[in-house]
Formats: sequence, structure tokens, C-alpha cells
Amino acid sequence: MRYKSWHIFQLREIGLALTFIGGFIDAYTFVQRGGVLAAGQTGNLIFLSVNIAQQNLPGAMTKLATVIAFMLGVVTVRVFEYHIKPRSHYWRSLTLVAELIVCLAVSMMPKSIPNYAITPPLAFVMAMQTTAFSYIAGHGYNNVFSTGNLKKATSAITSYGLTRDKKELETAVVYFELVLSFALGAIASALLQKIMFTTTIIVAAILVILVGSYYTYLLYLRERYLDEQ
Repeated sequence: MRYKSWHIFQLREIGLALTFIGGFIDAYTFVQRGGVLAAGQTGNLIFLSVNIAQQNLPGAMTKLATVIAFMLGVVTVRVFEYHIKPRSHYWRSLTLVAELIVCLAVSMMPKSIPNYAITPPLAFVMAMQTTAFSYIAGHGYNNVFSTGNLKKATSAITSYGLTRDKKELETAVVYFELVLSFALGAIASALLQKIMFTTTIIVAAILVILVGSYYTYLLYLRERYLDEQ
């Protein structure tokens, strides 16, 4: 029974689904919103530096606003964790509700809306997602970009090759699944954008509804189970 897991937020299917969404949204903002990454702040800092060097003020402001919004998203989750977590097991669900609202709002905005009004809100909720859901099957991971996951996958598979420790192999499989999930999300987004253009983000909203509903339902079942014990 999946709901009997004490750490439901770490369930493998939830982590992989959120990572798919992370890749989906990053590809969306990169293609549709001026080459900005909603979650990949390393890339945005590079783009910001280039924009400053090229004296591209509008581009620099968009990247800077996106980086700041990401930071604020992390702060918001920590505040949730401090104030809401002691009173409710559903505090992580609030981050997905916020993500759903932003995705729905962005889906209704035309291409003419400036990028600085689109990417920062998405960066904010991407930061909330990755901060609230930061573990998968007991392993720390990131569900909105893949550099760390790829490094950990490579490190684990190398350790397995050297030691034949099956735990290292299991760890490598988890991280390679995450990298693949992120890539598949980005591919799906890029393909759908050829048809749906800026409204492609509505698909991310649907996925957030599915993941959030599944997670919240499992929390509800676990509470009922514990009450019956």
C-alpha cells in the first residue's frame, strides 16, 4: 500500500512525475519566453552576464528578475515548513496549488505579454516544487534541473563498477531515471509547442493536478489508516 509509506513525498513515481514537469516547463520558457530557464539558474546567471556585457538591459532585467523570483520561492517554502508543517501534513500540497495557479494564468497570457511578467512567476513555483519535494526514495535530488542528478548517477554507476555494491547500482538507476524523465519532459514540451505554442503550459497544469491529487489522496488515506490503528 503506497499510503503506508511514512515519507509519501519521496515516492518514486511522484519524484519522476515532478521531474518530467520540471523539464517540460524549462523547455517551455526557453523556447517561448526568450531563452530564459524557469528553474536552471546557472544558465540564467550566464545569460545575465552575457546580457550585461552586451548592454542588453531588457534581457538582463528578465534574467535577474527570474533569479530573484527563484530565491523567493525557496524562502516561501521554508516559511511554509516552519509555520504550517507543525499543524498540517498537507503543506507540500500548497506548493503544487501555487504552481497550478501560475501555470493556468500563464496559459491565458498572449505572446505579447513581456517575458519579465512570465518567467519570474514560473521560476518562483519551480523553486517551491524542488524545495518542497527534495528527496526520492531516500535520496536527495532536484526535480527542476538535472546537473546534480546526472553527476550522482554517474558517480553511483562508477562506484558500482568498482565495488559491485548493489546499493550503488540501485542509486544509479534512480538518478538515471530522473535524468531521463527530465529529458522526456523537455522533449514532450518542445513537440507540443509546435502545435500549441504559448498555450502548451496548460499541459503542465494538468500534470500538476494529477500529481497533486495523487499525493494529497495518499496523505488522506494515510491519516485514515493511522486513525484506525
